[in-house]
Amino acid sequence: MKSKLLVAAPLALLLAACGSISNAPTPSPLPVVENKAGLSQVWHASVGGDTSFRFQPAQAGDRLIVAGAPDRLTALSLANGASQWQVKLDKPLAGGVGAGEGLIAVGTLKGEVVTYSYDGKAMWHAQLSSEIVSPPAITDGIVLVRTVDGKISGLSAVDGALKWQFQRQMPALILRNYAPMTLRGGIALAGLAGGRMVALGAQDGRVLWDSPVAMPKGATELERIADVVSAPEVNGNMVCAAAYQGRVSCFNVLNGSPVWSREVSSYAGVAGNGRVLAVTDSDGNVLGYDRNSGRSLWKQDKLVARSVGSPEMLGDYVAVADYEGYVHLLKSDDGSLVGQLATDGSRIAAEPVVFDNKLIVQSQSGDVFALTVK
Repeated sequence: MKSKLLVAAPLALLLAACGSISNAPTPSPLPVVENKAGLSQVWHASVGGDTSFRFQPAQAGDRLIVAGAPDRLTALSLANGASQWQVKLDKPLAGGVGAGEGLIAVGTLKGEVVTYSYDGKAMWHAQLSSEIVSPPAITDGIVLVRTVDGKISGLSAVDGALKWQFQRQMPALILRNYAPMTLRGGIALAGLAGGRMVALGAQDGRVLWDSPVAMPKGATELERIADVVSAPEVNGNMVCAAAYQGRVSCFNVLNGSPVWSREVSSYAGVAGNGRVLAVTDSDGNVLGYDRNSGRSLWKQDKLVARSVGSPEMLGDYVAVADYEGYVHLLKSDDGSLVGQLATDGSRIAAEPVVFDNKLIVQSQSGDVFALTVK
């Protein structure tokens, strides 16, 4: 049976488009926040083009590689945002950009993987079965690529030759999965449709373990959606992930044995450090859990219905961004709001990333911002 795709967005907003009366909740007003953390902008650059994709920049040495709609790939200086080079592809980009081991890889809507050196020189390209939906991941001479049909493919980083392929049968109804894979040594961790997380050997695609983050439940296909649609988060020997209409669960990264889980629905994701795991739930609450035990520590509810995305850790702070392009900082120990900064007014849908102690966010208007705390 062919799976039906739903876009991974606030489901209330998605369903509202099907009828004449919107049941989407009214966004919370922008909270007034004293900038106690000293959140400030280091630089700002534009890579062009409005996009609905959740493009996320990648680090390539001292450069930031950014996918811009519809077909541009730009290298920026990580230090000051200055443009280093730009290439134009002959097909629209999809999935975002990955970088590692001297290679940059991007995907297209037509399922092509295109690669470049760190200085922008074209390398090789490979054709896969369908649209690339998340950033390629590169490790140990293998480029790992995820396609919309549920496959994960391992390609040779030398010439793009297919080395292995992984696929699981998908549920009848799934959310569109933009989730990046997470690398930990020679292990690739991926959240799947149906609420599972799998650990694959990057070299050969061998399944090391396959564990349930959440179990689908409900009478209808819609109620049974329990997909993991964000990147697994690794800290030490623990990996955590969250599922829509499901749970947040943590496992031993080496063998997949469960450590703890809590009931929470998330289409955004998780981030953490050695003490705290932060989760953005489906309503826009940001929740803090004790990393080791799963005990609830705090709940920040002032961002409800603001389409808050996945959290990221910036030092001792939790950073999240919303549909109006505001970046918010929370104290990781109590969840209080201690910083806020406006960007360009458009939604920041992709998970923020931290490189060189800078928080990097890319808006859907094609602007990139590097932020820091004093």
